Parts: sequence; C-alpha cells; structure tokens
Amino acid sequence: MLKNVPTTIPSEIRDFPEWHHGRETYAVWVLDCDENELIQKKFEDAKAHLSDYLLKPYHRQAHITIFVCGFLVENHQHNDDFTQSEVDSQIQALERAKIKSFEIEIGNLNSFASAPFLAIYDPDEGISQLRNTLTGGAREFHTAAYQPHLTVGLYTDSFPSNEVLTRIGTFTSNPIQLKVKKITLATYQAKDISGKLNSTYTCWLKG
Repeated sequence: MLKNVPTTIPSEIRDFPEWHHGRETYAVWVLDCDENELIQKKFEDAKAHLSDYLLKPYHRQAHITIFVCGFLVENHQHNDDFTQSEVDSQIQALERAKIKSFEIEIGNLNSFASAPFLAIYDPDEGISQLRNTLTGGAREFHTAAYQPHLTVGLYTDSFPSNEVLTRIGTFTSNPIQLKVKKITLATYQAKDISGKLNSTYTCWLKG
C-alpha cells in the first residue's frame, strides 16, 4: 500500500519486451463496471481528482479484476503463460458452480504504490466464490496477495506518498452498490500498458 512506502512507483508508456517476450495477448477475468453510469462517473471523477499524478493516456475501462490468467499461448514456456485448455476448464467450472448474482460496494479512494484505486467491499462473498471456482479450474498468476479493487490509473512519476495521500483524502463520494450479474474474460494487447480491455467470453450468473 502507498502508506507503507516513501514515494509512488511510476509507470511509462512503452513496449515491455522483457516482460511479454513476444507474446501478444494478456487475459484476466473481470467484473465490468463501465456499464453503470454512477460507477463510471465516480471513476472519471477520481481520475480527474488525481489527474496531476496519473499516466496519460489511460484507456483501460472501469473494471474489477477477479482472476489474473496471464499470456494466452498454445503451450507453457513461462510462469505467466495460460492455455486455451485452462480457459476451457475455468468456463466449465463456472457453468457447474451455478453461482448466484450478488452485490458489492464501491467505496472511496485508496492507493497501492503503483496505482490509485476505488475500494471494493464484498459482503456476500460473491467475489470470493468466483475466485475459488476459477482457481479450481486453473492456477492463477500473481505477485501479491489478492485484494479486490477498481484501478483508477497508473502513476506517472515518483511522487511523495504523503502528498498523494493528502490529495486522496480530499476526495469524497458516497458508496455505490452494484448487483453483479456476470463475469467476463477480457484481454488486452501486451504492447499497450494502458490499452482497452476486449471482452472474449461472458458467463452470466444465476438469478
């Protein structure tokens, strides 16, 4: 978290061949939030509030990452590779689980060292159920413990944490309830760190 480090961690708009090793497509399971007008406004307001600190352009839509798959490939070579058979196993696991729709709450601004986010609360433990189901279908690639969040952007430089946290503290908004009715497998092009997500599969929840 940002409060635990002296400065933000910057990002930059460039190709990262040392990361993607020529692989093109990165996949994640997400909850779409850009279809909800209230959440979209809160997302845009938060970006505007922190505009001085954020990397531009940033085209990534409002979303909550549920499970990080990795690079879509035919065969495993790297620890962040993910195959179509693993995707198929996850889809089958979701269909068998018959998870019911549930509510989450989008709260106020907070921040990791590299990115500010809107806090997510999961009182019905629906996100946990989705993650458990997806993990049963395939292994997850991650470098840190999972925390549900809605990323607002990426930091463009090393800013003093206290300064950024003070700005974050002046952003106020009411919590928003969201009824989660579907989960989406989304992809983005690895060469574009801030590029748009593309929906490739949608699983509708029950009820």
